[in-house]
Amino acid sequence: GERGEGDAAEDATYRRKDANEVLTKDGPEMLQNFIESAEPLPIRGLLQFHEYYDDIIKYYYLELKDGQGIKTGWSSLDKYYRVVPGELTIVTGVPNSGKSEWIDALLCNLSEQQGWQFAMCSMEKRATDHARQLAEKYVGKPFFDLPYSRGTPRMSFEELDGALDWVDDRFHLIRYEDDELPSVDWVLEVARAAVYRHGIRGLVIDPYNELDHQRPSSMSETEYVSKMLTKVKRFAQTAGVHVWFVAHPRQLHQWKGEAPNLYDISGSAHFINKADNGIVVHRVRDPDSDSPDAVEILVRKVRNKAAGTIGGGELSYDRRNGRYVDRDDPSPPRTSAYVPSVNGANGVSGANGVSGSYFVNIDEGGNVGNL
Repeated sequence: GERGEGDAAEDATYRRKDANEVLTKDGPEMLQNFIESAEPLPIRGLLQFHEYYDDIIKYYYLELKDGQGIKTGWSSLDKYYRVVPGELTIVTGVPNSGKSEWIDALLCNLSEQQGWQFAMCSMEKRATDHARQLAEKYVGKPFFDLPYSRGTPRMSFEELDGALDWVDDRFHLIRYEDDELPSVDWVLEVARAAVYRHGIRGLVIDPYNELDHQRPSSMSETEYVSKMLTKVKRFAQTAGVHVWFVAHPRQLHQWKGEAPNLYDISGSAHFINKADNGIVVHRVRDPDSDSPDAVEILVRKVRNKAAGTIGGGELSYDRRNGRYVDRDDPSPPRTSAYVPSVNGANGVSGANGVSGSYFVNIDEGGNVGNL
C-alpha cells in the first residue's frame, strides 16, 4: 500500500536532510505534516501543566497523600496543621514555652506513624540531653530519678537500649565541630547529604540566632533574611523535605503573658512572609489555671489550604516523659499517649480524668523544672 504521511515521520529508514528535500521528494503535504507535528525546542525552566498531568490526576484521586499533609499525631491539631513535604514551617514563642520540645514530640509522632527520618541541627542542645528527651518520649518514662519524674520510676537500661536503637535509626544530628557557628549554607549542604544517605523527610534548624550570619555591610538584615529563607525554601522544595525553622521573638516590652504573633519574630517580617506555615507555641503561665500544663499550638499562617487553616489546638505537656498529650484523641501514636502513674503521681492534668497542681518550666534546651 501507499506510505502515509505519519508513517514516513515514524519510519526509522526514512531519511531527509532538510525541508527542501522533503518538499522535492515527498511533496508539500508531507512537509506540512512535519511542520504541524514539530515540537518546540525545550527551554530549561519553562514548563507546562500537562507535563505534570499524571501527578495531578493522582493528587485528585488522593493517591498523592503528601499533598494534603501528614497527620501530626494529635487529632485536635490535624484540622489546622498537617506536615507537607517541601514546605517551610516557622516556629516561634517566648522563651521557656517549649518550642524545641514540641518539635521533638512532633517528629517522634511522624517517625512512629510514617517511619520518617530526620536531620536535626539543634544548636542549643547537647547530644546527650537531646538523646534523653527523645528516649523519654519513646519509652514514656523519665530518664532520671529526679523531681521532674514526680515519683514515676525511671526507664530500665533495657528500655533505654531499645529506645536508643529507635532514636539512632530515625534521627541524625547536624553538628558543627569547629568553634565557629555554622552557616545556613553549610547546614543545607549537610542536610542534602542526609537526604541522599538516609532519605530524611524533615530538617530542623533550631534556632535562627545560633547560625553564623555573615551578611555584607551593604545588605540590610531584611534583605539578608529574605535571601536566607529563599535558600531554605529552595532546599525544601527540591529535596522534598519539610523544614522546621525556630526563630525567637524580639524582646517584648510590657509583656503580660499573652501569645506573641509572627510579626514579633526578631530580625525581619520575612520570617512570616516567606513561610508556608507559621506556628506559635504558647504555654499557659497562670499557676491557678485549671490546666497548668496546657500548651497552645497556635497556627497563625497556612499557605496550603488543603493541608490546614488558621486556628489552634491545646495539648497537655507531661513533664515526666516530655510527651505532649491530646486529651481528646482516642487513639494517639505511642509517642504521644498518656501514661498513667503507678503511684498516683501524675504528669498531666485533665488527661483521663486526672488532675495535677504543678506548673511546668521548659527551657530552650528542653530541660524541665518547677516554677
